[in-house]
Amino acid sequence: MPKTHVKHKVVCVVVVLLLAPIGYAQMIRSVALQQDMAKLNLCVDRARHGVGLAIADQDLVPFEIDAGYVARARKEDPNVTFFATPGTLYECKVAGNGLYSAEFGSGESWFWHVIRPPSFQPSINSDAGAHLAADTCLKDVPQHADLPAFDHAGYYTAHDVGYISPRVTAKPTRPTVGGVPVSSYDVEVNGVAYFKTSGIDLLMLEFTCLYSPMLELKAVGWRRDTPGPRVWLKSARQSAAEGHK
Repeated sequence: MPKTHVKHKVVCVVVVLLLAPIGYAQMIRSVALQQDMAKLNLCVDRARHGVGLAIADQDLVPFEIDAGYVARARKEDPNVTFFATPGTLYECKVAGNGLYSAEFGSGESWFWHVIRPPSFQPSINSDAGAHLAADTCLKDVPQHADLPAFDHAGYYTAHDVGYISPRVTAKPTRPTVGGVPVSSYDVEVNGVAYFKTSGIDLLMLEFTCLYSPMLELKAVGWRRDTPGPRVWLKSARQSAAEGHK
């Protein structure tokens, strides 16, 4: 075998080994961080009372964080602890005022994210995922329209609903679509549908399709474009009648 060929193989192997740690970050769940709970609870309590970065009564949520990031933070300060609210990761350290408190906050990024339920792919937060959810909804809408003269429909948003606090889900005012409760990270698609009438005009109704994070249909809701709370009824016929009251 020529020496040049052997040398080329060795160089390729070295490059692969150097790149491997970069491409595959190890994520640790918050429950496995082995944190000092006394320090963490002190920091959270102070954050709730406005010491350091304030979080008021926001819920704490489970999260995943890059192991390398944690190791570097602990090397810099062995007393560091971490907690997360739905949109922010907080790091607790002894601040300039001498108090152990939340002194750094970061939105979701490459090194951490909130733990969500399993979801369909591609992500609803991508263009491809949003289009897939919208196309699915536009196929479901005519089948859940109890008005006989469906003409056509279009959508304007496709998104997940984000985090919903248990304090909200325990209330009678919990968001619903067609009587079905909305849960954290459900997917919603909103749009308008048109129905033929006895004249030249078309009847327009707003709709929302509610899906689980895995894009399983939960409900289709309807409403007239009228002022007031956005109440999504199960019946398109009833929604049309509501507009004439």
